[in-house]
Amino acid sequence: MENYKRLRRLFELLGPDEIKVEYFSSYKWLSAVYVYYIKEVLKSRDDSEIYFEKYFDKTIKHIYKTTEIENLQKNLPQIAFDDKYLEKLHEKIASKEEKAANIVFTLNKFVLVDKQKNLVYLSIADKVEQILEKWKEKNKNYENIYRDGLNILKDIDKLKARQKELGFSDFEYSILAIMEKKLGSRKELIEDVKQIFGILRKEMFNGWALQSTARKNVERELRSFLRKAIVRYDISYEKMNEVYEAIRDNLMTYGKDN
Repeated sequence: MENYKRLRRLFELLGPDEIKVEYFSSYKWLSAVYVYYIKEVLKSRDDSEIYFEKYFDKTIKHIYKTTEIENLQKNLPQIAFDDKYLEKLHEKIASKEEKAANIVFTLNKFVLVDKQKNLVYLSIADKVEQILEKWKEKNKNYENIYRDGLNILKDIDKLKARQKELGFSDFEYSILAIMEKKLGSRKELIEDVKQIFGILRKEMFNGWALQSTARKNVERELRSFLRKAIVRYDISYEKMNEVYEAIRDNLMTYGKDN
C-alpha cells in the first residue's frame, strides 16, 4: 500500500510529462488493484485517501474516474472470510482473474496481516507468501494462482477441523504446528503439547514477557521438557535446540497475554 501511495505521488509530480502517457494504462491497472484491496480486504478509507480526494489535481482524479475503476468501486462484491467464503466467491464473481485477486487479497489480510489474531494461520503463512510472489509476477498465471489459493483455503478448513477435534486453543495448536513442522507428524506430539502448555501456563500471566524472571522461568521449563524428550524423539541436541527456539519465539511474539 505504501509503495502505491509513493507511486501515486510521483505520478502527480510528473505534471504534463509525456512519460505519463506511456505508463498511463499500467498506472490505471495498479490503481484498480489498490481500490480492490482497500474495498474488499481492508473495507475502509484512511485519512490519506480523504486528503487525496480533496487536494490532488485533476490528472489523478481522472484516472480514478475511468470506467473500469469507477465500476470496480461500485460493483465489487463484499465477501466475508467465513465458512461460506468459497460458496459466495463462486456465486458473486465470474472471472478467474477476479476470483484469483479476491483470494490473494483475502489470504494476505487474514493469514499474514492478522495471523497474530489467529495462530492457526501460522502453519500456512509460507504458502501464502508463495502465492503473493506469484501475484507480483508481471505475467501472472491467474489459473495457477486461483488453484493454489483454493488449496490453501482447503488447508485452512482442515486445520480448523483438526483443531476442533483435538480441543486445542489457538495457542496450543500453534505449538503443535511448530513441532510437527520441525519433527514430522508423530502421535506423541499431541499429548506432549498438552503437557508443555500445562507446564508453561503455570508460569505465564498477563505481562509475563516483560519481566526478566518470568521469561527465564518459561524458557527453563520449555528447555527442560524438550531436553527430556530428545531420546523419545530420536533427535540431535541441535534439532532439539531448533525446536526450542521456534517455540520460544512463538511464545514471545504471540503468547505475551496468555
